[in-house]
Amino acid sequence: MAEYTLSYVLTTYNKLPYLQQVLERLLAARQPDEEIVVADGGSKDGTAEYLRGLYEAGQIQQFVSERDKGEAHGFNKCMLMARGELIKLITDDDAFSYPAIREAKEFMLAHPEIDVMSGNTGLIDVDKPGTATLYDDVADNFQRWLSSKAVIWMIGLPLLIRRKSLALTGLFHTGVVQVDTEFTYRITSLNANLAWSTAMLSVRIENPQSNFRVMNQRGRNASAEEAKRMRVYYDKTIGFSFRDFVRHQSGWIEVVKDFLRPAKRSLFNLLHLKQYQGNQAMPTGFSGALPTEPAAKLGAVFDLCDQFMVEYNAQRPTEFFYKTDQVTKVLG
Repeated sequence: MAEYTLSYVLTTYNKLPYLQQVLERLLAARQPDEEIVVADGGSKDGTAEYLRGLYEAGQIQQFVSERDKGEAHGFNKCMLMARGELIKLITDDDAFSYPAIREAKEFMLAHPEIDVMSGNTGLIDVDKPGTATLYDDVADNFQRWLSSKAVIWMIGLPLLIRRKSLALTGLFHTGVVQVDTEFTYRITSLNANLAWSTAMLSVRIENPQSNFRVMNQRGRNASAEEAKRMRVYYDKTIGFSFRDFVRHQSGWIEVVKDFLRPAKRSLFNLLHLKQYQGNQAMPTGFSGALPTEPAAKLGAVFDLCDQFMVEYNAQRPTEFFYKTDQVTKVLG
């Protein structure tokens, strides 16, 4: 029997100001039947000393600080150390709704056939906090998987994983940057049972140190190219024909779409037809200026994210979607 119901697993590297904001909230939210496991990749900014202080005070249950080979390696170490029945991914520069996470935890504990839980995520830019963007496309992706078992990608921030189900899903791939994209393409190509919470479980805080931003600094859309390679590998509906190459790998389809898009929008406007405008944007209620002192600024942004999630979830009752006819797997 697992020692804890839930293990929060967190990786970090040279982001101490962000990490302090994340752990301050996680420590306040942790329940007695939950543990916190942290892997520091050998930071040089005081992170190791900070974590040791928390560990010696009994506030975090496990940690390691040593040179690693990237985010996936750090998460894998944490998942192998974890003693909880469920694993909740936590990143070192984003915000999380712990009431919504506990709600999802209780649902998974009551439904042992579910391997992985996901849910809604928002995005708030640390320098433009007046607007939040909702990842509607991820929710749409899950619905496609639910209705047709399509191979899809989802964001890693809201994920909860049953520890025993790692025997089916596998750990994170240490050879990619977008570990959540690879992991979700992989698990949706397998016989894994996924569930979705309609609650807002997390908010991605876009900042200069965000992995996504750093990945694309070389002037090309490296993230899209990596994601395309992943999909071609995992999606069994994509074959080796010339048509499949043109459609999924050559990039010509997107070139044609970009060329036709202005004309299409003009036509839809003329005919007063509804058209896709991208992910939904919502006001956060923030007005004025952020504090200029860095720590105070970060604290204000995290507080704003917390309040946004509270208000979003308060206005919408949580529902859970999953395949009720999925065969229960016996993993020991």
